Amino acid sequence: MKNTSKPVYNWQRTFRLETCLDILDWFNDPDFEYINHILISKLDGEERICRALPIISKHCTELIRAHANTPAAYPVAG
Repeated sequence: MKNTSKPVYNWQRTFRLETCLDILDWFNDPDFEYINHILISKLDGEERICRALPIISKHCTELIRAHANTPAAYPVAG
């Protein structure tokens, strides 16, 4: 039988970590400092962040959408 269930993370693209950090920094999001803390203080920080990258990327996508067409909009190349 074919598995027809949808994946849990069904958004179209995942940003690279560098892009996510830039987006989080642009919006002064507290996750920026938290991610940096994990990368600096945890021996397996990069691994942890890589596992969480789809969720981080989704959050960044939501930030971009929420601020689109406002003075605080993130500059996205179109």
